[in-house]
Amino acid sequence: MKVADKDTLRVAVVGGGNIAQHHLKVLKELPGVEVIALADADPQALRESAERFSIPQRWPSHRHLLKEERPDAVFVLVSVGRVAEVAATFIREGIPTFLEKPPGLYAAHTRRLAELAGQRRTLAMVGVNRRFYSSLLRGRELLLESGPVRSLAIEAHEDLARVRGNPKWPAEVIRRWSAANGIHALDLLRFFGGEVAQVQVLRQAVEGPGPDCCAALIRFAQGAVGRALMDHFSPGGHRFEVRSLGATLTSEPGFAAAVLQRRGAGPLRFEPDELDQRYKPGFFRQDQTFLECVRRNTALPFPACGLEDAARTMELIETIAGIAGEAPAFPEA
Repeated sequence: MKVADKDTLRVAVVGGGNIAQHHLKVLKELPGVEVIALADADPQALRESAERFSIPQRWPSHRHLLKEERPDAVFVLVSVGRVAEVAATFIREGIPTFLEKPPGLYAAHTRRLAELAGQRRTLAMVGVNRRFYSSLLRGRELLLESGPVRSLAIEAHEDLARVRGNPKWPAEVIRRWSAANGIHALDLLRFFGGEVAQVQVLRQAVEGPGPDCCAALIRFAQGAVGRALMDHFSPGGHRFEVRSLGATLTSEPGFAAAVLQRRGAGPLRFEPDELDQRYKPGFFRQDQTFLECVRRNTALPFPACGLEDAARTMELIETIAGIAGEAPAFPEA
């Protein structure tokens, strides 16, 4: 039976940790969706999440799951270092795959996933959920009424010393923190600006050992000029300012809210809507978008992020941060 002919999509989830709790809340409440299986190597996380969300099948690994089931779609919600490996397994099998960000720690791995998805004609979507924030979508829509984006600035500052002090993060993830976590903000460069035509970067080490003060000037193909700033040596935060002719859209902390200022008019403030208050912001719309594309067998619409889209963002991040070195071998088997 074709997916489009089914009344209910049978969805599997790989990973039962913190981020999975937010996705599972959405998946259990989306109409026409049944979560049939959960896989996690941690027996406690597997048991607790499966019981909390009444998931009938429980497997100790994604390979066990795939051996016994062929779901209509899968959500890969594993630790940062394993996303590419696990997602590749399902993409090779032609199973529509949703990946949490980042889609691999290395742009080369994201690029390989995109190639696999193209070869197997497998729908795959990356969960950069800020693209689905109601405040950003509405703010962007009204900003563009004043004309195309002419200028944008994205700040992705974080205190890496705080990250190093958390035993949760492996050294490889810390070294590539701009990709592992900076993608939350830096993905918005292309969300607002479009395709990149030229990048010029200045970097230096402040606290070290590698570059932790990065500034980039970006020329976008559609004519906008962008600035990306990333400091990792002191307390910081993520923010953006985007300008069209006569209008400026500015984020508030956490991107949950945004303010639009226009010539000759008072400011407009965009707060999270009901969906972004009920669920983790952006999650309901992004998960719903992915599964509707699975059901209808259609391409991902804007603002959804496919793997080719994500590969270009990852390559841009590596250029800005100076971390475009040789990636380890991609797990092909």
